[in-house]
Amino acid sequence: MKKLTLEQHKARIENLREVRKNIKKSTREFRINNYLAGQIIYFLGDYPNKMSIKPTEYDYNLLKSYAENGVDMIQVHEEWNDSIEKYGSDKWHSNDHEGMKEFVELCHHFGIKIISYCSASYIHEGSKHFRENFCQSKEGCTDMHYSYRQGWAGSEHWREFIIPRTFDIMDTYGVDGIFNDWGYEWHMSPYIEIPPERRNYETVPLERYDPEAEDLIHILYDGVKSRGGIYKLHVGQNNSAPVRWKCYDYLWVGENNFETEFGGGKHLDPFLVPCPDKPRLTNWGAERFDADAYFAMTIPFVQFPLLTHGRPTMGRCIDVPGVTQYNTTQEDHLYHYFEKVRDFADKHPDGPYTYSEWSQIPDDPEDYPRWCRYLKLYKEMTEDETVAFMEIRESEDVLSEIPKNVFITEFVNENRYMVVSNLTDEPYELELRDNWTDRVSGATGNRFTVPVKRLLFLKKNND
Repeated sequence: MKKLTLEQHKARIENLREVRKNIKKSTREFRINNYLAGQIIYFLGDYPNKMSIKPTEYDYNLLKSYAENGVDMIQVHEEWNDSIEKYGSDKWHSNDHEGMKEFVELCHHFGIKIISYCSASYIHEGSKHFRENFCQSKEGCTDMHYSYRQGWAGSEHWREFIIPRTFDIMDTYGVDGIFNDWGYEWHMSPYIEIPPERRNYETVPLERYDPEAEDLIHILYDGVKSRGGIYKLHVGQNNSAPVRWKCYDYLWVGENNFETEFGGGKHLDPFLVPCPDKPRLTNWGAERFDADAYFAMTIPFVQFPLLTHGRPTMGRCIDVPGVTQYNTTQEDHLYHYFEKVRDFADKHPDGPYTYSEWSQIPDDPEDYPRWCRYLKLYKEMTEDETVAFMEIRESEDVLSEIPKNVFITEFVNENRYMVVSNLTDEPYELELRDNWTDRVSGATGNRFTVPVKRLLFLKKNND
């Protein structure tokens, strides 16, 4: 935490007093601390095609650019490991052991944290480690090269297997934490109902929970935290875990479905990190992805989107014997998607490129510079010890009516920041009691027009 001057302490006290007095109705108030907002999914290569993770000049220059633009952390997905054990390794060790270590070291050289994919559920059915007593059923996830079965939190055999392997990833490669792709199956789980009289939505925002999953997920969370690590959790879509107590530093949301226009996840524990699932958000490429609109749908809820970036995918993950199209009728099947990636890459070898399975084909070359511009605006107003007043509905500071799909959040420290998101179908005319400055245009005043599906960044003038 930075040291404040006497004047800054005075300004902070006065700002918080004023905001709490003026706001009559809002969704929630919470304090921001230890928040790594700038997070990137860094694609490493087209596994199971043979690949090298060893850093190249391309990686060096890109990571250097990340550091210069305020990136805090990258996460590498399953291509870092050997999930189908094709190259003599496994799902918990790299397919390029020394290359992975060098890549982690390069991230640390630039002051960027790195977390790696793991899963508390998934194991390839063809793995030499697989045992039927890991599982509760035959259910799983089959796609392209893998056929995953689901490890069960109620199996002592699965726990004995998966817990030490999760921690070993940190110990072996020196990564800064774990991204747990949980793969939790809601319909199979032994829920326990929480009686209405015991539901305190400030501490237990649940009607039911899964005690066995709760126990496993906290063992993993606590083990990562005891190593000084970062624990990022993915449950699915816009869901949190069916467990009590805080069990993540970051919750990854957005895959398959993310109703951001309704403030999805605003009641969950911070911090949520949405991933724009561009194929599904654009009806599988029927229209171009509106990145500015996505920022307008997330930032007012103290959620900063992931950037999908890193090395380009050329779709060569399907050019491997044994990789087949599992379901020819399913439009969103990965094999079909990467066929389109490969076809585009063959026709455009010099770009523009595609960077992930959540991309449009291709990604917009402006994604990275646009993301950096938003990150700079966002990080200034979410520094440590900032207090966020989310989704303001009534305030003495706002004189104009606040329609249902206009979202206003204040970020308060020794300065006052306001973001106004207009998710209605017509421009919004904002009128404020005092003068504020538009942080993008530099315009000063108390009246501003917010275009449709766009975001206004304001800072209160010191009168």
